[in-house]
Amino acid sequence: MSQFDKPASGACSRRDALRAGAISAVGLALSGCAFRKSDSTVAETGTTVLPKSAGPLRSAGALAFGPDNVLFVGDITGAAVHAFALRDQDVTSQTDVELGNFHNFEGRDLVCGLDQKLAALFGTTYDKIVVNDLVVHQSSQQIFISVERGRGTDAVPAIVKVNHGNLEVLELDSIPHSQVAISNEPDEKATLEFEPQRTFAITDVKYYNGEIFVTGISNQRFASTLYRIPYPFNTQMATCTVEIWHPVHGEFETRAPIIRQLIREVQGEPYLFAVYGCTPLVRFPLNSLKDGAHVRGDTIGELGYGSNPMDMLTFSDPFDHKEYLLVTIDARSASRIAIADLESAQPEPTGGPIDFGPGGLGRTQRGLPIRAEHTAILDPKWAVLIWRHPKTSYRLDISTIIVPYFFERKDGMSEMNWPDGPDPFDYRDHRNEIDRVGHLL
Repeated sequence: MSQFDKPASGACSRRDALRAGAISAVGLALSGCAFRKSDSTVAETGTTVLPKSAGPLRSAGALAFGPDNVLFVGDITGAAVHAFALRDQDVTSQTDVELGNFHNFEGRDLVCGLDQKLAALFGTTYDKIVVNDLVVHQSSQQIFISVERGRGTDAVPAIVKVNHGNLEVLELDSIPHSQVAISNEPDEKATLEFEPQRTFAITDVKYYNGEIFVTGISNQRFASTLYRIPYPFNTQMATCTVEIWHPVHGEFETRAPIIRQLIREVQGEPYLFAVYGCTPLVRFPLNSLKDGAHVRGDTIGELGYGSNPMDMLTFSDPFDHKEYLLVTIDARSASRIAIADLESAQPEPTGGPIDFGPGGLGRTQRGLPIRAEHTAILDPKWAVLIWRHPKTSYRLDISTIIVPYFFERKDGMSEMNWPDGPDPFDYRDHRNEIDRVGHLL
């Protein structure tokens, strides 16, 4: 499902969530008292309980972890990014959770019916649940998601964590907290062709080397804006505007924002790599992103028109020991690109006619069969994703999937699925060995 298109039924998309957040500032101002009960856990039984408080959040969007267990949360309605310094009691190790059978390409469902269980947790129906982002606390492998319940003035934000298959709301009131204001958000009444401009005020948040990088649009003439903000927060902030050449549109673009970003050192030099809507892949040297600068990024790949990036991450292939960029995309397969190619890629020429591509690194990308609304890396062998069950229009699951193939064998039908079918990868030997060891235990 596209993160920008509302499904016919079921949990609404991130685009709907951000629109709701932009509209609901007044209703969410009192979100600290919006929940009614102190118990914040929903077990597999689906017991309905409600958390106490959304703390300082007025909306819950993009998530990122920094050092020392700091969780950053983008808050469009509050025009801020929050930093919650999680304590030991706020994080529960999940390293003992069985993730699946790696050798057989078999992941595991960690939470089935996520949207329905969130609805039970928040005392509402699944169609009023919005899941905005997912992030993994790497040392504990605990999954955190940003969620909103309801729409408009009824919308209430929350951060929910997965604890051995159960959903627990992170009680934010008592967690050490700081925040930084994001200036020049679009006016509440300013609109795009299909939604409020404020929907895209904060599109992504990433931490790198003592700073957070916040992307989105502002109310300035060059709307596409990037903020570099030191953490711990102080009065300093570098704000620059960015533009790109978009081959599919045949023009320079200064208003469409970066949708997904990551910072990566290539041969010792840090770069910000970004993907926009309609999926041009762009490279910015980090040292060019200075306060007051207007920076033109190098478009190094056109990954495919008519689609939108959903997540952007890196992983190491355990078989060839090379590192790759992974961009998950709403309308087609995910893109895998070698990290080694990112710095050496030549910029696409500017000023030419419309070119539907793919171009640049888009010509050498490898497609991966990921259909997910949110994706993150758990460990060197496993990724985790939130995906919509293929046989329903409403059911969301949190499941694991193997790295580097990102392929779930049981979801398809092939000759190998027959009991006496071919076994070119020794699936059955691996399964039988796991069954034998499990029996002995």
